[in-house]
Amino acid sequence: MRFAVAHKTATYLMVGFAYLAMVTGGGVSGGIAFGGLSLLIASWWWEPPRIKFEKWTWVWTAASVLALAYSVLTAIVTGDFLGVGAQFLTWLTVTKAFNRKAARDWQHLYLLAFLMLVAGSVLNPELTYGLFFLGFVVASTWAMTLFHLRREMEDNLLVKHAADRASERVEVRRILDSKRIVGGRFFVGTGLLSIGVFLGAAALFLALPRVGIGFFLKSRGGLTLAGFSDGVQLGGHGVIKNDPTIVMRVEIDSKFGGRNAPQIHWRGVAFDRYAKGNWTRSKSAPLNVQNEDTSPSRDRRFLAYDGKLLSAPEIDALAGTLVRQDIWLDPLDSDVLFGAGLPRIVEYPHVIRRKYRAERNDEIRLQHGSTIHYSVWSDLSKPPPETLRAASGPVPKGYEVYLQQPPEITARTRAKALEITRGLTTNYDKAVAIKDWLTTNLTYTLVQEDPGTQEPVDFFLFDRKKGHCEYFASAFAILARANGIPVRQVNGFLGGEWNEYKGYVAVRAGDAHSWDEVYFPGAGWVTFDATPSANIDVLGRGSDGWRARIGRMLDTLRFQWSKWVIDYDLASQLQLFKTIGAAIKSAALQVKAAVVSAKDAALEY
Repeated sequence: MRFAVAHKTATYLMVGFAYLAMVTGGGVSGGIAFGGLSLLIASWWWEPPRIKFEKWTWVWTAASVLALAYSVLTAIVTGDFLGVGAQFLTWLTVTKAFNRKAARDWQHLYLLAFLMLVAGSVLNPELTYGLFFLGFVVASTWAMTLFHLRREMEDNLLVKHAADRASERVEVRRILDSKRIVGGRFFVGTGLLSIGVFLGAAALFLALPRVGIGFFLKSRGGLTLAGFSDGVQLGGHGVIKNDPTIVMRVEIDSKFGGRNAPQIHWRGVAFDRYAKGNWTRSKSAPLNVQNEDTSPSRDRRFLAYDGKLLSAPEIDALAGTLVRQDIWLDPLDSDVLFGAGLPRIVEYPHVIRRKYRAERNDEIRLQHGSTIHYSVWSDLSKPPPETLRAASGPVPKGYEVYLQQPPEITARTRAKALEITRGLTTNYDKAVAIKDWLTTNLTYTLVQEDPGTQEPVDFFLFDRKKGHCEYFASAFAILARANGIPVRQVNGFLGGEWNEYKGYVAVRAGDAHSWDEVYFPGAGWVTFDATPSANIDVLGRGSDGWRARIGRMLDTLRFQWSKWVIDYDLASQLQLFKTIGAAIKSAALQVKAAVVSAKDAALEY
């Protein structure tokens, strides 16, 4: 390969990798990203003798001034200084690629490539950044080495020395066109060297004490999901039920893992007030009863529900009896945190000057503009039927909201509620009867049908007789309240896809689900899911097909990238060191056992 072509190729690879690292994270609009890439490719042929740079200088200068003015105004209006800055950086790179006249222009390209790589570290938290970063490291080693040689040629020319005659100048162009200066061994050798440097830097990254870089990431627009705002209108889940987008990944105890493990309800928000097809959170709903235990690195919250507050040692003891989950939650358009079953303890990174909002109905909320890693300890047990049948007594103060019934509930709905539970005396038996009637007599469907002016639950029970989980949960709540049973509707997720490669549950947007919690005095809240079980899991637990397996492999890589790079902090570092220490200790014991065994064998011999 000619020297000039080799240098040009290495430079374009370097710029290309940096550009892709910046734009593939979604921080730059698709149109601008594609346009910038197309122009960079076209600039390869924009050079003498095809064109004369001097004729176009004023065009590029004027266009750059206009681009700067537009970028400043756009940034002021939108407030997205980082995204607009990346777009302007794209323009500067394109401009410089079309004006490669001297050594300083190549230097400017290298500087712009580095700036794009820095911008990409904030705009692109995905695994693709790591892949393009590795490509940048290799290509930049080639480009900078060849650039140094080229600059020496252009600045000093070349002097050909001879022993028996005077030195004579040699044309630079003839040297640049030479195919003997660099070859395959140069690219292989410097490439391997740069990969070695990259691996050394990665080891240093893991070893140095640090805080997670997730703090510096640009807040991403959260995925919009129906059902997790401050109010829910019947009909939202049918829209997203087939969406396979992963919203959170959960590491949980092995007995709850695997494709055949029981499905878990991932609790998010809860609503107490129903009116005209809408569930809302009333201002009179009970506030969370909890402790707030803050340390320099972690915040811990304890949910007492209707019980008493506990001291820190008591909370520690309780955690040992609960099921722990480590959750990585992607940004949503809601600030709710999810947990399995009934979350009792929630622990997340310490937030400076965090203002707690009035959290009602036993919810936990935390604003997060990027992926957040937190831990939950949940009670996944369910009291036996005998205990629930024996539960009696008045509801706690403030729990009257869970008996609210709007005036528009029809007479035939109330009559049906009493008909279903006729002859039953305990709230538990009544709740079970209502659940069984709904799952037996009504059909699950994602197809929506507008009830018009008719009360939605009445329409679902007597006319439509089919609907999705929100309708089943709403109908259960209304029928139970008509029997004097305290109940609230809960929205969250159900199940998820088991990833066998790293042992975690990938919860998808399409796993969104609605169910109910019934209150039993003395026993607390108990989950009731009235949606027919045969129709709940629309997306499934994950197939054995090769496409599904490849998808889970790729998600494993994305998850490990987020876990060990984006969210790598002191806690992750300690976990890594413990794992390495345990592996070394285990290996040492095995070696010791082998030595002893060999010694014994030698003595016997």
